[in-house]
Amino acid sequence: MLKKKTCAVFGMAASGVLAVGVSAALTVPAQASSQEVINLAVGNNGVVHTDVGAPGLSVGDEFVYADKLSQGGHQIGKDGSSCQVTELVGSDITTNCVLSVQLPKGQITAQSLWVKGSDTVRMAITGGTGAYRGATGELTCNDIQTPKETYRITLDK
Repeated sequence: MLKKKTCAVFGMAASGVLAVGVSAALTVPAQASSQEVINLAVGNNGVVHTDVGAPGLSVGDEFVYADKLSQGGHQIGKDGSSCQVTELVGSDITTNCVLSVQLPKGQITAQSLWVKGSDTVRMAITGGTGAYRGATGELTCNDIQTPKETYRITLDK
């Protein structure tokens, strides 16, 4: 009988500690986060397709891109990216893309998977240099490979 009472007391105590911990976790105020947003117009400067392995489009092929980046009609930077084909399923071409953006205050790097032909991709910002050293956040590419292509870079601070 003593074992049952001891277990019940410890069980109630553990439940109380758990309840206090959950309650404390739910009542901790969220930290305010500030973000820096950079909007850029993208002017494609060229695309090169490298065919490796089997002739024709296949896993391992690579697309290399270069773009001019503008704000208010003035070029303020450039980028370079490469996307390697990782999977072909019917007409869907999945690529793994790495992007480097060069701006006056430094560089920003980003990476993601992209299904070629989709007009929007959200890339994880993986780092940077200069004012962007240690950068995190998200780079959204819209209207990809069209005259209306844009980047929206949202940096966590």
